[in-house]
Amino acid sequence: MKVHSALLLVSLLYAILFSWAGEIMPAYISAEGFVWLRILTAFTLFSLCSLFITDKAIDWRNDWKRFAVCAFFGTAANMFMFFKGLSMTKPINGAVLMLVTPLFVAIIEHWVQKKRPSATMTAGISIGALGAFLLMRGKGTQFSTETLEGDIWVSVNALFYAVYLVLAKKLANKYHAITVNKVMFGMGLIYIAPLGAIPLWHTAFTVIPGDIWLKISYVLFFTSFLVYLLNTYGIKHASGSMVGIYIYLQPLLATLIAVLLGRDELTAEKTMYALMIIMGVWLVSRKYNLKMSLRPKKD
Repeated sequence: MKVHSALLLVSLLYAILFSWAGEIMPAYISAEGFVWLRILTAFTLFSLCSLFITDKAIDWRNDWKRFAVCAFFGTAANMFMFFKGLSMTKPINGAVLMLVTPLFVAIIEHWVQKKRPSATMTAGISIGALGAFLLMRGKGTQFSTETLEGDIWVSVNALFYAVYLVLAKKLANKYHAITVNKVMFGMGLIYIAPLGAIPLWHTAFTVIPGDIWLKISYVLFFTSFLVYLLNTYGIKHASGSMVGIYIYLQPLLATLIAVLLGRDELTAEKTMYALMIIMGVWLVSRKYNLKMSLRPKKD
């Protein structure tokens, strides 16, 4: 249950991100500068945490390539495309487009492992995807030529994030989650520096309002540091497909938050779509027995 709790928290933290990121960029910070700030903050926090853990020495000879690839797909390129896309499209569009991530994960994971996805997994991903799409469709997606470029950025980001979820498993099985993320964010900091360092330097921080600072702080700590820490834990104890399927819970949680705040209404249709999402997550998690939370599979 620890794995499911961690992945559920990740979905909850991300559910808040989409609308807030649009308020920050590009009005106060450019997408490039914000990504570099996000990676820099996460690297700093993971480096500080690494001082309080004991982990094996990194086998650079065998693992540096996988670290480098995961850093590119999971931090630098992934974050850049995601935030660049959100700065050019509607938050609702970004949330919908991220729903293809579990599909990408399933395809990549089973291609790498040379296995066919089971009927249970296929059904779970399909039902969850349909429920999430129908739930988000009623919130006013606005795909158009004006949002096309941003939509493309977010879509490619979903593919890159899926690659990271699959490839990072071997590292997560071998090293502590803090070690894995410290190295990846350190490499990501170098990757994105040419694009983000100068825009961040020229950011007018003094004109940023207090409420925007709170949202920036949320993104930097919760959806950079904490989310990646929890995701690495999830990847270690489950499959990439299992981690990816929880993305379908993001629109459900966003809807529940809106209902609790009085900004949305819970209807029979939304309840049905929510049950479809829960059913999809249950089918996939049922395939990956809960014992995986205690016994990570060796690759």
